[in-house]
Parts: sequence; C-alpha cells; structure tokens
Amino acid sequence: MATKGDKNVGLTLAAAGAGIIGAAVVFGLTTDSGAIDWVGIVMATAGLIMVLTGLVRAYRPGASHAG
Repeated sequence: MATKGDKNVGLTLAAAGAGIIGAAVVFGLTTDSGAIDWVGIVMATAGLIMVLTGLVRAYRPGASHAG
C-alpha cells in the first residue's frame, strides 16, 4: 500500500482529473458546432489519464517510498 502522502497526492490527482472530465462534458454540451469536438475529446482523455494515474499512485501495492 502507498504511504499516506502518496495516497493523498493520488486521490487529489484523481479528483482533478474528474473535474477536467466534467469540464470537457460541459464544454461539449454548450458548444454548438456540427464538427467533431476535438477539444472536448482531448480534455476528457487527459482527465481520464489523470484519474487512472492518481488511482494507481494511491492504491498500488508495495509502493512505499519511505526511505
């Protein structure tokens, strides 16, 4: 299990990623264009990467960095 600091950082990163995904959804819903919304797709992908990275950092087994 990760240290308490790593867990806090990971959960903060995951929460920020979820916020970015929410912003991408709002942006996609409020932008009226007939084309593919590449900005929303890129934002949502970045948010998903942040969520996954944060959860892995918070909950990966055997990841104690205490020196």
